[in-house]
Amino acid sequence: MKILKFILILLCITTFLSIFIFNKEALACEITPFMGFKETYPEIYADDSMKKTEQGNFIELVQKAKKRVDEAFGKMSSNPRYIVSKNSTYWKFGFNPTGMARSSLFRECVFIGPKGINIDVIAHETAHAEVFHRANFFTKNFKMKPWLLEGSGTYVDYRHPLLLENINIDSSKVNQVMELSDFSPREIWAYQASRVAFEKIDPKKLYEGIDRLNSGESFDAVFAK
Repeated sequence: MKILKFILILLCITTFLSIFIFNKEALACEITPFMGFKETYPEIYADDSMKKTEQGNFIELVQKAKKRVDEAFGKMSSNPRYIVSKNSTYWKFGFNPTGMARSSLFRECVFIGPKGINIDVIAHETAHAEVFHRANFFTKNFKMKPWLLEGSGTYVDYRHPLLLENINIDSSKVNQVMELSDFSPREIWAYQASRVAFEKIDPKKLYEGIDRLNSGESFDAVFAK
C-alpha cells in the first residue's frame, strides 16, 4: 500500500514537473503576476512596455475578440488569461512575437506580442483557447487535428491572406493539410488550406463536435472528410 502511494505521488510530481519544465509557456502563464506584469483588468495582464492608453485599448480589443468568437461558435465557456507585452526579451525565449494560446494546469492563456495587438490575432488565439478548454487531455493531445484547430482560428481571423476571397489554393493542398499532424507557423498555405477545409464544418456545431470527441468518437466520425 505504501509503495502504491509512493508511486502515485511520484507520478503526480513527475507530471507536474514535466508540464512546467518542458512547457515554459504554462509556467509563464501561472507566474505572470511575478514577472513584472500587472493585472489591468480581470485576467488581462500587461507590463511596462505598454502605455496606459495602450493597455486600455488592449482591453477593448480582447472584449471585441471574445464577442467575435461568441458570435461565430456560440458562447465561450472559458475565461483565458491574456498576457501582452511589446518587450522583445520575452519573445527571444521562444514566445511567438505575434500571438499564441497555451494550456496550463488551471487555465488557458493567450500570449500576445508586439505584432499581434489587433482584434484578428486576439480572436484567432481566443478561439484556440476555447477549443483547448473544451477538449479533454486525450482529445487535445491525441485526437485533435491541426487543420480543425487552425481552421476555427482563421474563421474568426479577418487578416487579408486568410479571407476566403483572397485564398487561391489547389484542392490537393487542402487534402494534404487535412492529413498533417503539425505544421509550421511560417507555412501560410497550411493556414489558408485549413481555412478552406473548415468551410465544411458548421461553426455552430464545433463545440458539439469536441464534446463527441471527448465522449470517445473518432475524429473522422465527427469531422469526416
